[in-house]
Amino acid sequence: MKAYYSTAYGGSEASVFGVLPDPVAGPGQLLIEVKAVSINPVDWKIKQGVARLVSGFRFPRIFGADFAGIVRETGEGVTGFTQGDRVYGSKGTVFNRHGALAELRALEQKYVRPIPDGMTFEEAASLPVAALTALNGLRICGVGNGTEVLINGGTGGVGHFAVQIAKARGAVVTATCSKANMDLALSFGADKVIGYGREEMSACTTKFDAIMDAYGKMTPGLIRRLLKRGGTYVSTLYIPPPFLTILITRLFHGRKLASANMRRLPEDWKELEELCVTGKLKPFIENTFPLKDAADAFELAINGKPRGKIIVTV
Repeated sequence: MKAYYSTAYGGSEASVFGVLPDPVAGPGQLLIEVKAVSINPVDWKIKQGVARLVSGFRFPRIFGADFAGIVRETGEGVTGFTQGDRVYGSKGTVFNRHGALAELRALEQKYVRPIPDGMTFEEAASLPVAALTALNGLRICGVGNGTEVLINGGTGGVGHFAVQIAKARGAVVTATCSKANMDLALSFGADKVIGYGREEMSACTTKFDAIMDAYGKMTPGLIRRLLKRGGTYVSTLYIPPPFLTILITRLFHGRKLASANMRRLPEDWKELEELCVTGKLKPFIENTFPLKDAADAFELAINGKPRGKIIVTV
């Protein structure tokens, strides 16, 4: 099979578009003919080696967690899937060398779901990591009907999903983004948009019930000023363990801090899929690359300022 794989940790200099042996569906696994792959920050960070001490040093490695495609074969014991089914899903590559940036991928059926009606492969592949992270972050914040929520980075991969999900839950949404992207943020459903520069955000007089920081770059002073006492700040970046979080919460005068990450619970998948089917959640894909140009997709993800999701087609 053709694949974009790495021979060492690093950038494009350590990666190759070439041929690797076809995987085989083992017991409980599906062999997927991959059609689309989403590039997330976690993918390029693992590719660069930030988790090398736990990932190990066995190469070649194929990166890419989120995918969509067609079931080619089912392994022994697989139920609920048949050859030809359109499916999508996600499996990380910290402990797994066989990611999605290839023509074929074999993985356990617990990581796979049917694609919702009306969705393309590209749209389905864009959902798992980013949309589930957005959903979990908003749940931690307690975002619901009437909640005043600030989405920092409202046109990025996680942020554009967060804006739409928050609106679907009845929240009053303010999004931050660059001036060039303000119309785009409004098109996602934001009630108000402000620039993400320090001056623009400092000029904001609204006190929010919750802040979802999809960029992870808000300063402590800005958080204290914009977040109500008792409110929750959730970041897509790492937040310290509980004993440190308690101390930080005291320093933030009763404001809670938490970290948002992807959950795989059935109710999360179901909520996302229902939002997609009803038209309340629509992935925004501005940049698509063929598999042979996956290096360009990573370059854009790392050094560019992409809007929405970056997709590699296979």
